[in-house]
Amino acid sequence: MKQVIIRIISSLIIAISLILVLIYTYVDKNITWSSLDQLIYSIHNSEGTSNEVIKTGLFFVIKYFAIVVLAYYLLRFIAKKIFNTKKTNIYIKINNKKISISPLNKIVKSFLILLLAFIYIFLGLGVIDYVKNIFDRSTIFEEEYVDPRSTKITFDDEKRNLIFIYVESLENSALSEASGGLQQESYLQNLEKLFEENVNFSNTDNIGGAYVLPGTTWTAGGLVAQTAGIPLKTGKISGNSYSSDNFLSGTYTLGDVLKDNGYKNYLMLGSDANFGGRRYYFEQHGEYELFDYNWAINEKLIPEDYEVWWGYEDLKLYDFAKNILSEISENEEPFNFSILTADTHFPDGYVDDTCERNFSINYANSYACADAKLNDFINWVKEQDFYDNTTIIITGDHLTMQEDLFVPTANYNRTVFNMIINGHEYENVNYKNRQFNTMDIYPTTIAALGGSIEGDRLGLGTNLYSDKQTLQEKFGFDYLYDQMLKNSDFYNHNILEGDYITLNN
Repeated sequence: MKQVIIRIISSLIIAISLILVLIYTYVDKNITWSSLDQLIYSIHNSEGTSNEVIKTGLFFVIKYFAIVVLAYYLLRFIAKKIFNTKKTNIYIKINNKKISISPLNKIVKSFLILLLAFIYIFLGLGVIDYVKNIFDRSTIFEEEYVDPRSTKITFDDEKRNLIFIYVESLENSALSEASGGLQQESYLQNLEKLFEENVNFSNTDNIGGAYVLPGTTWTAGGLVAQTAGIPLKTGKISGNSYSSDNFLSGTYTLGDVLKDNGYKNYLMLGSDANFGGRRYYFEQHGEYELFDYNWAINEKLIPEDYEVWWGYEDLKLYDFAKNILSEISENEEPFNFSILTADTHFPDGYVDDTCERNFSINYANSYACADAKLNDFINWVKEQDFYDNTTIIITGDHLTMQEDLFVPTANYNRTVFNMIINGHEYENVNYKNRQFNTMDIYPTTIAALGGSIEGDRLGLGTNLYSDKQTLQEKFGFDYLYDQMLKNSDFYNHNILEGDYITLNN
């Protein structure tokens, strides 16, 4: 009986080891991350995660668990048949009694396997570098951070409306090679045509975009980078949990700036706004009115049990957006209407029944369909009375996390998409061969609306319309990348946990 219990315990330990390795393998092979910070933050703020992501992960683990177990027993059976191996027991003598130590040997082996699994995951996650960076301090915030709250920002009396569209995982790699991408045939044919008459800040002399740094490589981090000019860090030592009443309380964001200048802020998304702490961030910084998946259910726009992809698909998102824009455009105050799409999220993107399927890769069809829907929406906006006084900004929130989708060549750098339509016009602007990252989008957005920024710097971002060097042009990408990984006392105390009084002292 004892041997049976020991065998069960040993098998459970080995099974747990295998499951842990498979979970890590799924994350490592399907989700690109730049630091353990991202993984910690995502796990801590996982409410509202798409069931599709969970189901895909579970299927991967179950599939390969079954394969490994079947392969083990098959090889064991073959070995017995070929080599005629027999089970042997090892005994020791205690008080002239023979006691088998084979059960103990099984337990030792199973714990050794578990230990090896932890070591494998530990090394793969970069825990050593993560711990090292906790104690390795960066001073870039002390030296380069520009507090937006204490910076003079002014707008003309007639303020421009803003429609800001964050397209999930939209990067320039989806463009054709001729335009600056990696594809023989562009996944973004409509947007590619729009570049001819609109603004694109590029890292090359072709169509290009913004680099991403640690703390900006996933949706919440990307949104914070582009609206606050800072990375999203876990605060390692500080222990801040991004609670509902203390989400980046020391920063002053695009939403704050616009609200204090008479704008009304809105955010529409087809997923649960609670995911990634997005509700806390946008409600606390600019008092955004949120239209998310739960809102759509409460308004009976979709059935209570409706669930597609991350909530509801982009086809509905754009229809709902048109209705809300038609309403708010009648109000006296200028609006900032932000939209976050989801159809091009990993794994493999979502393709609805209205989409054409011209590519052999499902994710490519997802991008192409997102391109068509976005183009239709832009054309609709252009037909509206409010368009003349409205700027449209389109960016990706980050690079796609699906590691095997866009494989760059030696001379190609993957960058986040950006386009500004009907923005404020400036002369003598350098649009090409710029070195910049998504944190520079923050002050550039204000400038696109015609806002004037004293010093042309906000947070760690630089107004790209200006002649000021970005931090990336000043220090180089590698230096900034390294600095964003390190711990920062200024960030922990003045931005993550601080308040505006602390910042101004």
